[in-house]
Amino acid sequence: MSGKKKIILTFVILPVLLLAAFAVSILWDARQSGEEEETTESALSRDEEINQMLLAEYQKSQSTRQFQEATTEVVDLTPEDEEYDDMIGSAEEDAPELQDYDADLSDEDEEIIAAAEKEARKNNNAINYNGIEVVSSMNQVATNGEWVLNLTEAELAADHPLLLQYDSRWATFPYGTGTMKSSACGPTSFAMVITALTDITNASPPMVATYSMNHNYYVTGCGTSHALFTVGCSDFGLYCNEIGVDEYQMKAAIDRGEMLVLSVHYGNFTHSGAGHFIVIYGYNENGFMVNDPGSYERSCKYWPYDVIAGDINKIYALGKL
Repeated sequence: MSGKKKIILTFVILPVLLLAAFAVSILWDARQSGEEEETTESALSRDEEINQMLLAEYQKSQSTRQFQEATTEVVDLTPEDEEYDDMIGSAEEDAPELQDYDADLSDEDEEIIAAAEKEARKNNNAINYNGIEVVSSMNQVATNGEWVLNLTEAELAADHPLLLQYDSRWATFPYGTGTMKSSACGPTSFAMVITALTDITNASPPMVATYSMNHNYYVTGCGTSHALFTVGCSDFGLYCNEIGVDEYQMKAAIDRGEMLVLSVHYGNFTHSGAGHFIVIYGYNENGFMVNDPGSYERSCKYWPYDVIAGDINKIYALGKL
């Protein structure tokens, strides 16, 4: 190659090629950034659409409920008519004598849990019990005799907020032929999953319960249909897969960032023949971490697989689409 050609190659062609490559790189980065922003904006828009959907569902239910109240006599429910798909609070008192459901808890542990619960109700800080972080705003929000439909900032920011059926904000909110306290373990469990896995802010237990009733996921005499999770999940940008009652599968799902909704029968978590729903969000060497919508106390302890395996009917693994 002649000296003149080398000079042209070095000082003309190569700089042009370098500039062209630099320009292409900038354009590519801009395009990628634009796609990421568009994806983020799309996700935010989707979450806002779901928030608006939940508000619309509630408004529709309220107009119907007010009409029914104005035209229909309210009849007190008999014990036979009550929904009882969970037992609230100290249900262990009614457990058969042959089985000690709290055998792994010492008196000292019980005192620690009771103190943690008392502290949690006094302030909005997360309580850490033996490595289990519990964020619950129960009895921390003034209700003034009205239902409170929104969650607190602490609950929205928590990785896995504990929402309870008997929270004074919505305990008496109607669900089916009963109330949130008596019957809404399903919607309350689903509300915890939606709030933890998405940026949806309106998925409080009463709002999800309203959605459940409006979409016929509440079955009179039976309680909440499992279709609330398996079918309803898509309305909240989630997917749902049933997995086996198997410790390895449960841990694998959690490792993938999924949360588990368990349908359980009479045993550690309920003394009702109708069953109960709970949420599992994590595990360590001590066992699984549970958010039980029917009990603060049961949500402050670890649950080894061998202890809960016999209680489980179905397990649903939910994740974000």
